[in-house]
Amino acid sequence: METRCRRRTTTDRAVTRYMELCTRAALNSAERGRAFARQELIEAAVVGGLGLAVMGLSLGWAVRGARRISRRLELLRDSADLLTTRQLPDVMARLSAGEEVNAAAEAPPLADAEAEPDEIGQVGRSFNAARLAAVEAAVRQATLRRGLFAVLLSIARRNQTLVHRQLKLVDTLERRTDDPEALEQLFRIDHLTTRMRRHAENLIILSGAAPGRRWRRPVPVADVVSSAVSEIEDYARVEVPPMDRVGIAADAVADVVHLVAELLENATVFSPPHTRVTLRTGRERGGFVLRIDDRGPGLGSGPLHEAHRTLGHPDDFDPSRHDRLGLYVVGRLAARHAIEVTLHESPYGGTTAAVLLPGGVLADLEAEDPEGPEVPEETEGVSSLPCLP
Repeated sequence: METRCRRRTTTDRAVTRYMELCTRAALNSAERGRAFARQELIEAAVVGGLGLAVMGLSLGWAVRGARRISRRLELLRDSADLLTTRQLPDVMARLSAGEEVNAAAEAPPLADAEAEPDEIGQVGRSFNAARLAAVEAAVRQATLRRGLFAVLLSIARRNQTLVHRQLKLVDTLERRTDDPEALEQLFRIDHLTTRMRRHAENLIILSGAAPGRRWRRPVPVADVVSSAVSEIEDYARVEVPPMDRVGIAADAVADVVHLVAELLENATVFSPPHTRVTLRTGRERGGFVLRIDDRGPGLGSGPLHEAHRTLGHPDDFDPSRHDRLGLYVVGRLAARHAIEVTLHESPYGGTTAAVLLPGGVLADLEAEDPEGPEVPEETEGVSSLPCLP
């Protein structure tokens, strides 16, 4: 019995010690597990933080790069808009005014656009080259245009001189001839030569120069209109009413004659040959107005708008629009004296050309010269000839 009790006690101790060992082992394992878990968490946190930092830096660099690319592209876009909306039109306007333009100074390279060797930089270099080429092309075109106008002006001046000599010769023959048939032929030659003079003056006006005829004193508007009628082919179709005794300033007589003649020519050309072209005159808005009514088919809204644009921008002369040469001439003459020329539907179903001569074009008439109508002064190598019938 005593022996059995000792065995149980020994067994209990062994079990107790075993339980302690197991408990201690379990606690050690748990402690090591927690330490390992903490280490893993720390490492995961460090790696995750580094990843987030790298991602943030990458995103920042991407945003910065995108903004830089966007700024460079915006620079190219703004430069292209500036070229098309301001630089080229300004250069063309200055060239049309006769100014000298330095293409390299007007189109300096955009350093920011081609600073980098990437694709955008290549586009920037191409844009700089294209912009310079566009300005140089505009300068070359203007130079060629001025040269062409200079040639036309030279030819027109020579023709004008010959025409004036011919008119002077015809006038001399008319004065010396009494034969009615010969006089009739001479009058026809005189009329054709007068029309030739107007066409030569058209080239001079389109070249930017003055025709050459000049008066010393104001001329009655009735004589001015009569002279204009005599310069067109179908002068017999024009009905000229009695007019107020209004004078045209001496420095505007030649241009007003030419302007009215061009409008009368258009009215007769673009209306049936059996119809009449009527003039209406009167004082209006502090000036004197001439209305030329034809009985043609009229103009639609589109052609009428284009005609007004031509009259309002005569310096934008397009040689290919040969059907509007008369309107370009009218526009330049009108701009020279602030004359207002408008086109609208005629009460007769055709087109009415209204010419408003401002107060600056009008002048008081002097007492009538007993020696007859004034002869325009000779200018720029042009013979002095009467220009009024």
